Amino acid sequence: MRAWQRGAAWVAALAGASGLAATVAWACADSSCSPVWRLDSPDYACEGRAMLNPGNDTRINLLLLIRSLAPASEAGLAYAKPEWDDQQLGHVFFSWRSLRETLWPQVAEPEPAASDTTAAQCAPPKTAQDAFAAAMAADEIPQGYRDTLMAMRAKVGCPDPLPATAFPDVLAGKYLEYLAAADDFYRGNYPSARSRFAALETSASPWLRETASYMKIRVALRSAVAGAIDKYGDFAGLDKIDKAQAQAAGVAIDAYLKAYPQGRYAASAQGLRRRVLWLTGQDAALAQRYEAMLRATPGSSEAAADLAEEIDNALLQREAGVQAIMAANKTPLLMAIADLKAMRPSDPAKPMPLAAATLAAQAPAFAGDGDLYGLLDATRSYYAGEAPRTILTRLPDAARAPSYTPLAFSRQVLRGMALAKAHDANEAGFWQELLGGAKGLWQGQLAQLGLALRWQRDGRIDQALASASPVSDTTLRQLMLQTMAAPAMLRATATDATRPDEERNVARFTLLYKGLTRGAYGDVGRDLALVPSAPKADLTSWYGSGLGTPPAQRFTMGQWSNGWPCPPLAQTVATLARTPANAAARVCLGEFYRLNGFDGFALYAPSDQVDQLGRGRDLFPGTPLWRDAIYTAIIADKAAAPDLRAYALYRAVMCYSPSGYNGCAGPATSYDAMQAQEVPKAQRKAWYDELKARYPQSRWAKSLRYYW
Repeated sequence: MRAWQRGAAWVAALAGASGLAATVAWACADSSCSPVWRLDSPDYACEGRAMLNPGNDTRINLLLLIRSLAPASEAGLAYAKPEWDDQQLGHVFFSWRSLRETLWPQVAEPEPAASDTTAAQCAPPKTAQDAFAAAMAADEIPQGYRDTLMAMRAKVGCPDPLPATAFPDVLAGKYLEYLAAADDFYRGNYPSARSRFAALETSASPWLRETASYMKIRVALRSAVAGAIDKYGDFAGLDKIDKAQAQAAGVAIDAYLKAYPQGRYAASAQGLRRRVLWLTGQDAALAQRYEAMLRATPGSSEAAADLAEEIDNALLQREAGVQAIMAANKTPLLMAIADLKAMRPSDPAKPMPLAAATLAAQAPAFAGDGDLYGLLDATRSYYAGEAPRTILTRLPDAARAPSYTPLAFSRQVLRGMALAKAHDANEAGFWQELLGGAKGLWQGQLAQLGLALRWQRDGRIDQALASASPVSDTTLRQLMLQTMAAPAMLRATATDATRPDEERNVARFTLLYKGLTRGAYGDVGRDLALVPSAPKADLTSWYGSGLGTPPAQRFTMGQWSNGWPCPPLAQTVATLARTPANAAARVCLGEFYRLNGFDGFALYAPSDQVDQLGRGRDLFPGTPLWRDAIYTAIIADKAAAPDLRAYALYRAVMCYSPSGYNGCAGPATSYDAMQAQEVPKAQRKAWYDELKARYPQSRWAKSLRYYW
């Protein structure tokens, strides 16, 4: 199991734990996360930011806070490779998974061979087997018994029952009894397991005595949650817990720790005490334990991430847990995370959910955490729409610091956001100063986003995209190239050997795609020379980030003809540059779109939010021409060559095959826009009828059997 998955299995662990061991932002990208390229994040967002804010996953905020209290070095760390559902985040944003896997890279576990699958499902961990073997050696169990017991130990909990065995050696027999108790435990026979472990607490073996005492805790916890696990293996809720068994687990923990305060399972027993508090509804006591752990856990340890996941599961995802945190008014770190979550709007039309008076009443609890409270106060004010100048007075300028903890960086980014809202003339300078100390992972890229947004508002995209620009992040630059760069800037980037290959490729592709769709045929003919020779590239191979070569070669090495005779694209655009209305050349342009995957394709286009990167006046002139417009123009020309009109009629009908929606009208930004691209079904029928009646001998009339 990967480390990031452990917290998600927190409840399941109660039922199954062993007692013996502890980009590019392309619009068509197949990703479940479509980030919003701005700094503010008022509501939960899939894209995490390197600053404490309401939109972050609460686990991210918790981990950032821990790493602020106990700063950790990030030297030598590299960004984790993005997976399919966060490929568009680049290095500006991140998911909880990518944060964990960047800070604590995981070693991939080899897949078991097919023949080993069943055995692996029930085999105990190696550490448990080693502990069992060491205990028998310490108790001087004869080797022959040891071999038999080890073989049986490997089958505990497996589908087949343990073989009936008896030993004349008394102590070896106790180990045999232990295996029977463990087998009962894993099979859910808790009464039998309980009595057998209890009997072993008087054994002559120190290991058996201690382990049996500890396993009483596990048996009680497993019994407590047994009725709360539904037939699908999901947790049905705390109201299904057997409270008596949960309390029995607490008694067993106290007994074990009293007998073995420094025992081999003492740390585990202390952790299980938190589960007992959770199962028995003692949320206030649980919150206080978590608060102490937040302050004691090193930010460099992966235990910090495990703790964040546990707190999120146990308290922050439950309203009762959040209420317990707030009612106690003694756990400022947990209160801060809950406050950020409380700032998320239930309804954007309603006022900020967290009232100023509510936050002010918490101030005494933050007496020792002034910077954190100051951030909360300023964050609430910012998202409540208060005057930005009042926010600036609460967050002193520290943009020249040599480095920042996540908390300190959060305060400065929020200050920059307030400067932007105030239209402060010094905002760009602030971001550039902040870049000097923003050395943490994701920090520099977030500050670059702030600077890019300011220059976008000022109409200084060329400055943002200049070679020497402090906006150096690949994702940010590629986004601006796709959305707002003028032809001259795209051309300059494509020919600039000092720029990274990924950026030059994006510039080439954008230049050719926009030039071709918008009718700049003469420019396209010349710009084709910018495309380097390379193998064909499949459009589907670069949806997402981290792929350095957009398929500009599609324009030079793509498919030109399949059923309708067309020359290479270079000849088609040369013809169109001379005679833009040439019907045959326009049909071939449509063929290029159709055969190379451009139907419905678009470069990255953000939503209608005006305060995000990529929103502004498109400096690339012209209006896109799509296939459906080409066909309808030829159909309207009664003097067009018969074979050309027949093909246009055929293709116009086929635009709606098989979905009934227009697949030749270019990308639609909404359902209403998609509906507006359609022609009435009666018109499609008229095209079909005309093709059949006027050109009955054409191959297109003979092959078309339906209209949609």
